[in-house]
Amino acid sequence: MRPSGFSYHRADDLQHAYQLLAEFGEDGRPLSGGQSLVPMMNLRLARPGHLVDINALPLNQFELHAGFLRIGALVRHHEYIDNPHIAAYFPALGEAVHFIAHPTIRQHGSLGGSIAHADPTAELPAMCVLYDAEIIIGSLQGERRVKAQDFFRGAYVTAVEPGEMVIAVDFPRPEAPPAGAFSELGERMGDFAIASIGVALTHKGGTIATAAIVCGGAEMVPARGPEIEQCLIGKRLDQVDCDAVGAQFAAAFHPSGDFAASAAYRKNLIGELTKRTLQRACSKALEAA
Repeated sequence: MRPSGFSYHRADDLQHAYQLLAEFGEDGRPLSGGQSLVPMMNLRLARPGHLVDINALPLNQFELHAGFLRIGALVRHHEYIDNPHIAAYFPALGEAVHFIAHPTIRQHGSLGGSIAHADPTAELPAMCVLYDAEIIIGSLQGERRVKAQDFFRGAYVTAVEPGEMVIAVDFPRPEAPPAGAFSELGERMGDFAIASIGVALTHKGGTIATAAIVCGGAEMVPARGPEIEQCLIGKRLDQVDCDAVGAQFAAAFHPSGDFAASAAYRKNLIGELTKRTLQRACSKALEAA
């Protein structure tokens, strides 16, 4: 199937992009890598009348600040793999990138495009929620910041309004040594995840200082387990009952079944992936301690 008719526009700078998006309103969409938007258009699940190409804009940088790492909306997925800041501060994100589809898509797909698309099974939205990131949204009216847990409002639904676009994401830098891991299972490598789990820890003296666990694919948005996370704080890294944490985390979800997996299978998978991912995160922290 081919997409419905549309007009193509290339933004010369950020202000020009804002002007075009404001002019087109609900009928306009920014275009970066196109790895999510174009397939949706080919299936006619998305029918924008105007595409605003933003690839010439200066939104493709990593900027390390005192308290956070800012990642531009046009940073491509493959760029996380060898980035020293990702390896040092956000190890679960570094692992998650390897699960994003296939090499060609990782080469062209962008951070802004992924999170604006808001697929419930996508890795980068889950990582934004795991690391308490803030999404920066720009328009002619200026910039506004939205916490990741408020940004994703449903399957393919976000806080971005007509005339706006994602320009960057701020990831808070951990205050203590970090450790983390990510796991997911799909029918094949590169397929949509049946479920995914990310774990981010900080530690001091062999004890967990902060903990975060996120699940993707179980609900319409990435979901955390704040009560379970709180119970992990203060635990010795070598004494965490990962089996019990996995069972408790899975119990909080009521996933639906689909062509890929039954509801019961997906629920059991969440528990098993949580156990294994937490074990790996704790092992990494112990090695670094």
